[in-house]
Amino acid sequence: MKSKIKIIFLTLTIGLIFIVGFLGYGMYLMEIEDQYGDYQNLHFESKTGDLIINKSTSEFGIIEKTWKRTNIRTLEKDSTDLNFWIYRNGVETKSEIYRPKNGEIKLNGIKYSELVKKIDNSELKLITKN
Repeated sequence: MKSKIKIIFLTLTIGLIFIVGFLGYGMYLMEIEDQYGDYQNLHFESKTGDLIINKSTSEFGIIEKTWKRTNIRTLEKDSTDLNFWIYRNGVETKSEIYRPKNGEIKLNGIKYSELVKKIDNSELKLITKN
């Protein structure tokens, strides 16, 4: 009799943990969707250290991610949220995310034209764009 109670208790506990985990993951996905909307793919597909280029304004920066937010570090600013990067003065801009094939890109002294040359030379791999 005691073994049946233990099995039922264990089954209910595992089921409860599964349900709570499933709901928690769903809430996490809803928060990302609320924050980034149609551009949540930029959040999910990028990694810390990737390069983001704003094609409309010719700006670029390095992505720094936490589990809930994507921030961009540029030469001018330490941290800008992805939403503010995409929407400039209420206007949507086009951005592309690249990953260096070998090593990491340093922002010190690099210019936009040098980044375009690196893209043309296939030193950077396109990850996603909006």
